[in-house]
Amino acid sequence: MGVPLQPEHVTRFMTYFRHLKEWNRLINLTSIQDDREIIVKHFVDSLACLSVESIGKGSRIVDIGSGAGFPGIPLKIVRDDLQITLVEPVEKKVAFLLSVVGLLRLDRVSVYCGTIKQFAAHETSLKKFDYITARALRTDEIFEYGGRLMFENGKAILYLTKPYDRGSRPEWALVTEREFDLPMGFGHRVISIVRCLAP
Repeated sequence: MGVPLQPEHVTRFMTYFRHLKEWNRLINLTSIQDDREIIVKHFVDSLACLSVESIGKGSRIVDIGSGAGFPGIPLKIVRDDLQITLVEPVEKKVAFLLSVVGLLRLDRVSVYCGTIKQFAAHETSLKKFDYITARALRTDEIFEYGGRLMFENGKAILYLTKPYDRGSRPEWALVTEREFDLPMGFGHRVISIVRCLAP
């Protein structure tokens, strides 16, 4: 994907990988069981946006519907300067996210238990993010509430399976888009970067 990894990144990814596998035996974090498929479909896919968007140093990112931490935690592993907020409504998954943040000793990472609607309703969450990331989530929720969360020039990074429908939401403009195939034949992906014109 054109994203360089240092040895310490790989070490953290393997710790994350083992922890994910261990917890997945107890709670349903991911339906994917194959080791290579987990690495490609979750880790590699999460990092793909770094080859599309030049995310500024120290940027604030809110990862909506984070699940088992994708893409937020992989991005944080590779870009320690980022400030990440993971938003996830399922309490068991939130417990996993908190355990990963502690295990990997990730600084400037917070976890919120709730939906994007609930998160956006908190006065303290308004207008404080440079980016929203959303993977395996209905984009309608991002389009409805995302504008309230971002700075004026903020962008949403959408992980899709087909190109963004430019006519679906006139208040959201497509900034850039990249289509690619995941390694080892694990599927087609689209990274779409959009900006809210009328928050």
